Amino acid sequence: MKLRNIWNELNTSLWFRPALWVLVLAVLAFGLMLADRRGGETWQPLAGSSLAWFFVSGADGARAMLSAVATAVLTVTTLAYSIMMVAVVQTANSYSPRLLRQYLSDKANQHVLGILIGTFIYSLLVLRAIHSTDTLDSLEGAFVPALATNGGLLLALLSTGAFIYFINHAAHSISVGNIILLIMQRTENLIESERLFPKQVGAPAHGEPGRAPEQPGAPLRAKEGGYVQYFDTELLMRRATAHDLIIRHERTVGDYVLPGMQLVTVWPAEALDDDTLQQDLASAVPLSKERSLVQDVLYGVSQLSDVAVRALSPGINDPSTAIQCIDALSLLAGKFLARLPISPYRYDDEGQLRLIAPGPAIDAFLDTAFTQIRRYGGGDLKITLRLLEVYQHLGRMNLDADERRILWKHAARLMATAAQHLDVASDRLAVNQAFRDTAGILQQDPERYLLPVDVAPAEAPQEA
Repeated sequence: MKLRNIWNELNTSLWFRPALWVLVLAVLAFGLMLADRRGGETWQPLAGSSLAWFFVSGADGARAMLSAVATAVLTVTTLAYSIMMVAVVQTANSYSPRLLRQYLSDKANQHVLGILIGTFIYSLLVLRAIHSTDTLDSLEGAFVPALATNGGLLLALLSTGAFIYFINHAAHSISVGNIILLIMQRTENLIESERLFPKQVGAPAHGEPGRAPEQPGAPLRAKEGGYVQYFDTELLMRRATAHDLIIRHERTVGDYVLPGMQLVTVWPAEALDDDTLQQDLASAVPLSKERSLVQDVLYGVSQLSDVAVRALSPGINDPSTAIQCIDALSLLAGKFLARLPISPYRYDDEGQLRLIAPGPAIDAFLDTAFTQIRRYGGGDLKITLRLLEVYQHLGRMNLDADERRILWKHAARLMATAAQHLDVASDRLAVNQAFRDTAGILQQDPERYLLPVDVAPAEAPQEA
């Protein structure tokens, strides 16, 4: 889990892949120069052939070309960084500031920047190796690395193509459809992977789940504040098995923890007298200043909700974007429901209860996904109808009675919000019909939540 978190941090940084490109192209430069020095005599017979333009180059010409490549690539690199920062600022202002990590982790941007910077470093390394007879002093003779020099020309062509691709990619990356798709895909991958907490740790109960011991356990408290990034469940399971412990998580992934708040409870209580064990358990619950998608499904859901709420603000007033977010959230909610239930009681290989680790529940998922959209879009007929369609879609899945009641609770809240904001009789009639359909699917009685459709006489001609 720690390695996965380290990879996530590298993946969202702007230096990792560019640094790899710089390293690869630097090695390529030294390799080609070594080939030139060892195979100089091999290229001589080609001087009079049709490939002479490639293998033969004077020192002055090589310097001029590589200097031009290095200067141009450095200028283009600066421009590319500026374009990327403009796209980041535009996205943060228009959609959500929490999308910064999504842009930083864009592999296309990282590779393009790596090619540009790597080409610049390559050109400098090869340029430094070129020398003519009048500058040799103690050296044996002139050296113009033909392969490495012309390799710089090929890298210049590659950099040109990469920059053209980058311009097109940057233009499309700030479109709302691309942003929604990016968030949805990463959240969907987390839901469908074995990282969906706590599915990946131990084994669930085969029969009646166990319970935590009745005697008080020892609390492990946070020494500093921050968001719970993930639970290193492999480490927790190993320590629980090795020390014959039962560990209960008191927080969920994505919770903000204040210093002194309880992270986990350990049984037996005297086990925490071991300072080494305390340090191991604390390291298994890392905290950070911001959330991530290592295990935090609700973080991706809240990003989509943020985009929808921003689109519904009076300054933007873009309900179509909000509906796109609702559609994406409905897909994620369906996949999340299909993965449930996940037992919070996790057992070791010997069948002993070791961890009590509750993961995200469907109620919290729906609340994170749709509550803010319902509040800020309650006066929009299309938003209300689309949310009811989502509850209908989810209700058609193979749900138990508790899950249907949770969906019904959210549908009833939507009707209460619509009653406050929808004041046109035809709109209320349309909502009532959709709500009746939802109630039929969820096997509930809709009558107490239906919107009154009486209108004032002055409004009747407008309705007609």
